[in-house]
Order: sequence, then structure tokens, then C-alpha cells
Amino acid sequence: MAQLRNSSQLSTKQYSSPFQRMSSMRIAFIICALALLAACATTTTTTTTVVKGKRPANFVLEQALEKRSAALTALRAEGNLSVEVDGKKQQAQFVGSLWKRDSLLLTVTGPFNIAVAKVGSTPDFMNYYDALTNTVYQGVPTAKNFQTRLGVPLSHNDIACFLRGEAPGGFTGFTAEPAASDSEDTFVRIRDTVTERLIYSHKAENIISYKRVGQSGATIIHTRFSNFTASNNISIPQDALVVFPAIKATFSVQCRAVEANPKDQKYSFLPPLEAKRRKL
Repeated sequence: MAQLRNSSQLSTKQYSSPFQRMSSMRIAFIICALALLAACATTTTTTTTVVKGKRPANFVLEQALEKRSAALTALRAEGNLSVEVDGKKQQAQFVGSLWKRDSLLLTVTGPFNIAVAKVGSTPDFMNYYDALTNTVYQGVPTAKNFQTRLGVPLSHNDIACFLRGEAPGGFTGFTAEPAASDSEDTFVRIRDTVTERLIYSHKAENIISYKRVGQSGATIIHTRFSNFTASNNISIPQDALVVFPAIKATFSVQCRAVEANPKDQKYSFLPPLEAKRRKL
């Protein structure tokens, strides 16, 4: 009997050891698996911090401008405008509405909020109503035709782009110059006989300067945007200054209020039937 008990104890001791080893291996495997899952979870939740006002990683100018342009379908603005040509300056109030770059309505008022002019323009046609002489000037909205009325050579497309805070001529074809800081980038585009240079501010999330230079190196036009505000999550400049050095002229706008994508706006007008007609 003693031998049988000893044999039983020996048998139990011999067969319990493999189970203990298997249990230990199973525990080690589970610990490794949990550690691996934790490592994977840590990797997948890692995010890149974006610092406001600094250049984001993989910034592409064309994509940034196209995204903003697509979001800005309409614009309403009111404030002060001034035109200075060869030392002679005129100032007025304005209310303007713009549908994309297609339709522009601009009402200009003088002292005591008296309407002095109204402009309705599309890329192909414009009505310029001079309320003081009750005369409507009609024609193609070229820079030359607008200059006869406003005093500065801005076409319909130029005015639409500047009110929207954009560079005329689209967003493609610009190449980046070496960056001097991580808050602004300069881009250059050469088209035909002109060179265009713009500065993009990552703080404003938009263009702050656009310059067009001729073959001789002389500046044809230089526009600066400032005093940015956000309307419906779109960065809008409230101030714009357009300079024409060759003709010693400036066109400036200071907005009291701007609104992106307003509803129920008018973008055209019908001139008075009794008004005189003149062709531009």
C-alpha cells in the first residue's frame, strides 16, 4: 500500500509539470498579444499638431485657393471707396453684391447717402448708370471702358477677383520661391509678357499681396489685402488697395461689413427707362 501511495504521488508529480509549463506559456502569449495591441492602438491615434498661422505640412497653393473659391459663392460688402488719379481724389460710400465672379451690382452714394452711380456688370456686358446726369453707359466691361467711368483700368473680372480677395487669371501655374518664414509663402507665375507674384499668409489663410510686372520690370498693378475677418468660415479681406504706378492711380476699399454667401441678394438692376443711353 505504501508503495502504491508513493507511486500515485510520483505519477501526479510527473504529469502536473507539463500542464504548469503550458499554463505559463499561455500567460506569456496573452501578455505579448496585449502589448502588441497597445502598441498598435498608440500608433493609430497619433495625430499631427497644426499650429495656427504656420505653414501646414504638404501645403499646396492651388488646392488652398480652389477650396476657398468653391466655398465662396456669393459676397455682400459695404463701406468706403476712394479713387485717386494724378493727385485728384474722390471718395464715396458703396454697397456691393457679387455672385461668384459672374454678376456684380455696385451702388455708389455720396454725401447724405444720395445715390450717384450704379453699376451692374457681367463678364460680357455692363450698365453704368450716372444718376447725376441720368445717363446709362453700356458696353463690354473691359478695363478701358471701366476706366472711362471709374478712372482706373479694372475689368469686370479684375473687380470681381479683388472684391473676393483673389488673384485674377486663375490659380494654376504658380511656383513657390524659397520661403523666408513659415507664416508666409511667395509664388511666381509667368504668362506671356507679364510676371505675377503673390504672397500667401497662413495666418490670414488667403492672399495678402498680388503684383503684376511687365517685361521692363515696371509694376503694372499691385494689390494688397488686409484686415481679414471670417464670415461663414471663409477668410475675407475687409480692406483692399490697388495701385497703378504708371498712371499714378489708386483704388481702395475699406469695408464696414462683409458677409460670405448671403441669401436673397440682387445682382443686377434695370436702368430707368427715361435715362439717356450712351455706348462705351
